[in-house]
Amino acid sequence: MRASQSNHPQFVLVTDSGLLRPTLFTAWGLMQHVKGDGLLHIWGDGLSPAEVALIAQLQPVNPRLRLEFSALSKAEMAGAKGPDARISGASMGRLLIPKKLDGRVLYIDGDTRITADPSQIFDLDMQGKPLAAVRDYVVSKWCRNGAPPDKPRVRELRQLMGQEDISHYFNSGVLLIDTSAVRATPALFDAMTDVIRASASPWGDQDHLNSIFTGNVRLLDPAWNSSWSRTREQRAFIRSSGALDNELTGLSDVIVHFHGSNKPWLGPRYDFWSRRGRAVMAYRRVQKRFQRAFPLLRF
Repeated sequence: MRASQSNHPQFVLVTDSGLLRPTLFTAWGLMQHVKGDGLLHIWGDGLSPAEVALIAQLQPVNPRLRLEFSALSKAEMAGAKGPDARISGASMGRLLIPKKLDGRVLYIDGDTRITADPSQIFDLDMQGKPLAAVRDYVVSKWCRNGAPPDKPRVRELRQLMGQEDISHYFNSGVLLIDTSAVRATPALFDAMTDVIRASASPWGDQDHLNSIFTGNVRLLDPAWNSSWSRTREQRAFIRSSGALDNELTGLSDVIVHFHGSNKPWLGPRYDFWSRRGRAVMAYRRVQKRFQRAFPLLRF
């Protein structure tokens, strides 16, 4: 059953036990930066009652951003699995957004740091597209001087997207979803919410979404999904592949995404002079503030 239409910005975070505390760090960042009224949906896959109780600690941070928890049922997640051992089946929960919510929804991964109010994205002209996202950093880098045709992953992506040009392949860590537009095309709705089909894709939900939304995505400035705070590099890659309207706005980072296996709360210390290293240090500084405020949420 879908939640009723909301006139306020809606955000969704999806987690399981393994990523719960980093996801709550992301939620805390949202609650600190969102200025107006809104809804923050946290969906949990297999959380214990004690873990669910931890989530409620955050509500006093920003009473205007109402926090709502919902458990993903076994039926909803039946057959869901991540592409490898590092990514759990909970990642498929984002695919259920058009089934469970109405209106525009901003989905955000739990390995992120919020650095500004993301509510402004709800004013975006999506130009009739059902989805808005940022091009993937790694794929954009490959495409800068022409994607190498002998690279197996490049061949895989070309087959997945049904075209030679893979430069529009996007990262699924931050997604603005127009649920009404998705539901307006029943075949698209059915495909998006098919967690079993998505779980069979080489790189899980990200490949699945790129396959079904090819040519039907409003591409965003990398500030909305900044790869380890390497926004400048991302923009250079995009520019070399032919940037579209709204991709090079010069916006300061809003969401920094620490994709990959070396998470900033686990991975080694990077050279401080590298952009990745400075992003890690910034994450850990804010993480310490979070953990002082919420000792039970330490990670």
